[in-house]
Amino acid sequence: MAKRANLYLAKAGQAAAMAEFLARGWNVAVPEVDVGDDLFIVRDDNGEFSRIQVKTASGQQRNYGYSALFRVPLEQLQNIFTPELIYVFAVRYLQQWASFTLIPRPALDECYQLHEIGNLADNALILTFQYKKTSLICSGQDLSTYINNWSQFPVIEN
Repeated sequence: MAKRANLYLAKAGQAAAMAEFLARGWNVAVPEVDVGDDLFIVRDDNGEFSRIQVKTASGQQRNYGYSALFRVPLEQLQNIFTPELIYVFAVRYLQQWASFTLIPRPALDECYQLHEIGNLADNALILTFQYKKTSLICSGQDLSTYINNWSQFPVIEN
């Protein structure tokens, strides 16, 4: 049963991220075949295009706030494409969307390569995000700058 619940949560996270992009005025497409991209985001007025991978987790209450566990396939993390992939880490906590953390693939790979964030298991990087009020820590590294960082996707006034 838990596996089925995870499928629903993952799809809900994707839909929540899609809703945020749409609310910001960006067009959203879902690929017919999922080969690593969950969403394609397009700015209609100039054709700017982004590839999005949504990772969703349930937040677990901790004495400092909450934590969330994510799994990122190493092959996906280390492949370079144009345009670059952007990860959106969505956390559902206390029956609501608590945060969206947007990290470009090169930045996450750099954190892994240089700062050794996460743990390896089954060809994947396992990340434990620790949310403490307005900060985000992963393996001792401060990733707070990525919390709700929609700067690459500003609100488009129609």
